[in-house]
Amino acid sequence: MNDGRPYSLVQIRELGHGIHDLPGFDTNDFRAFAVRLDPLETRLPIDRFAETLLLVVEGRLAVDWCEATRVPTELGEGDTVLTNPPAVQVLRAGADGATFLVMASRSPASTN
Repeated sequence: MNDGRPYSLVQIRELGHGIHDLPGFDTNDFRAFAVRLDPLETRLPIDRFAETLLLVVEGRLAVDWCEATRVPTELGEGDTVLTNPPAVQVLRAGADGATFLVMASRSPASTN
């Protein structure tokens, strides 16, 4: 079944697993996984306070920050954002949803 999407979650997961094969890259420091958010979905699939890199593969994603002084960050396909600092309040998918790759640090985020 082809729904017109250039990537499937299986392909994104394979990309995340392929990172483990990069020479000189210590994967013990982070974990990688794929997420698909539908429009109007309210769950937060990442730890609010983890140092996390998000890479949008498909669709649009808005990152709302915990800090009231920060405006939401709007991301499109191919865009990335490092989520800490500051902490994330919520992730919102665009009208067609969003698929993104997450690389989250296994070590506690620095507070310096």
